[in-house]
This record gives sequence, C-alpha cells and structure tokens, in this order.
Amino acid sequence: MRGSGIKTRLISWLGWLFIWFVGKTSRIKIINSPEFLKLKEEDKNFIYALWHGRQFFLIYSHRLQNICLLISESRDGEYVARITGHFGFQLVRGSSSRGGIKALIKMKKKVEQGVTGAFTPDGPRGPFQKIQPGIIYVAQKTGSPIIPLTFSARYKKVLKSWDKFLIPYPFNRIVVINGDPLYVLPEDNIELKAKQLEALLTNITKQADNLVQR
Repeated sequence: MRGSGIKTRLISWLGWLFIWFVGKTSRIKIINSPEFLKLKEEDKNFIYALWHGRQFFLIYSHRLQNICLLISESRDGEYVARITGHFGFQLVRGSSSRGGIKALIKMKKKVEQGVTGAFTPDGPRGPFQKIQPGIIYVAQKTGSPIIPLTFSARYKKVLKSWDKFLIPYPFNRIVVINGDPLYVLPEDNIELKAKQLEALLTNITKQADNLVQR
C-alpha cells in the first residue's frame, strides 16, 4: 500500500536531505567506460542496470539526467519513489510481484521516447544480485543497450537486509562506475544475456569496492 501521510512525507524529505548532504561533503570519482562515453557523445539512448543494494548514492550522482526508474509498489518503494522524485527522476511503479507486465510495457514506451530507463534487476525481493529478465526484455524490444552501473564508498553502513543495502556516510570517498554496454539482439537468449549482465555488474562492483580503499 502506498503511504501518503505525514510520516511518509517526512521520512522522504529526510532521506533526500541525507543523500544530498553525503553528496555535497564527499569526494566523488566517476569512472566512465569508453563505450559508455561514445554512447553519450552520439546521444544514443540506453538503459541502466544497478544492484538493489547499491542504489542509494546513484540517486544523487545521476540526478536530473532524464532517467525513469522502475520502482516497486511496496511501502519501501513509496519512500524511494518520493525521494527520487525530489532528485528529478521520472517513475514507473511495478515489480515482478505486483504490476510487473504493465510496468515493463510502460518502461519500454519511455525508452522508445528517448528517456533513459533504470532497473534494479535483482529487486524488489531478490535473490541477491541475480538478474531477473525484465530489463533484458526491454533492451531486446527497444534495441537500447544496457549500461551496468554501481557505486561504493570507503565509509559505509551495510544493512543486514537481503540486498546488503549500502549506505555511505558523509565526508566520504565515493566511486561511481558506468560500465561497458551490453547489447541484446532479437535472436539472443534472454537467460544467457541475464548471466552476462550479472557478470558485468559483479565485476564493476568489485572494482568500485577496491578503488575506494586506495
């Protein structure tokens, strides 16, 4: 059920304020793969993929970039929707458990209209860092490549949740990585492409974790 009361609004604004404060007080290094930069230079559309547990700071680093997020219709999803809305993101509500097909169709239309899509393909309930096929389907139908995206922080709190949600502290060292694109052709096997995306996301997340310690 979507929250709409004072508590929901207050938590959402406090979440926005904390993310903003972390961003403003931290040293941020953004690493872009050459192929990602080429897509940007050619103004080509793409779809972001990020682990559910690594979305916190990406809300800040990728704000105001004409991105549409797929967010679940759960209570936690309502908090995320409100916080990301404050950072200028467009939203499509739905998940693998509720409203999934309609949400994927809406995301497909958004991407076809030139909006950058963004998925947490292991969410909203896991399994941990295992790709669900929705993002592969949208990439295959639109012809837009998938960009694996992640971040890490030197000083952080890792929650004891299924996704090991990472919350960076203020006054931090943070690394953000936009990885190499993954293309999904009409004849490609969705399960195989999901495994390839999983490997790409796992690799850049390990890379980010190593870099913040240097």
